[in-house]
Amino acid sequence: MLKKILFVALAFSLTNCLVLNPAGATIDREKGSEVASRITDAAIQTDLINSTILVGRPFISIYSLIAADIASIDSAKYYVKADVDQCVSDIKGFKGFVLGSAIANILSCQDLKTDGYLTGDPFPSF
Repeated sequence: MLKKILFVALAFSLTNCLVLNPAGATIDREKGSEVASRITDAAIQTDLINSTILVGRPFISIYSLIAADIASIDSAKYYVKADVDQCVSDIKGFKGFVLGSAIANILSCQDLKTDGYLTGDPFPSF
């Protein structure tokens, strides 16, 4: 009886990961398409504010429109939410206003970790 309970618990935990991770239902993951949208929005917002302050009229660079491509975001994968939040805050924050959104994107968003189905990609660190 105990073996059956342990087997059911193990099977449930494995299928839970297989179902919840791809569906994006876990708390600390974000779908790549949403990550791409957040990074692009942050880059556009930073460009608009920087150009308005420095030049006196709003201007959006081509680099802010392709910010997700610069950051190498794959819309089919899932990313760790804390890393994405840090990347977006760097683009919107002091680094983005001083260096510009494109350079802040290159410096902060190039090493975003994808999250796999069971173990993460790469394997999670303990």
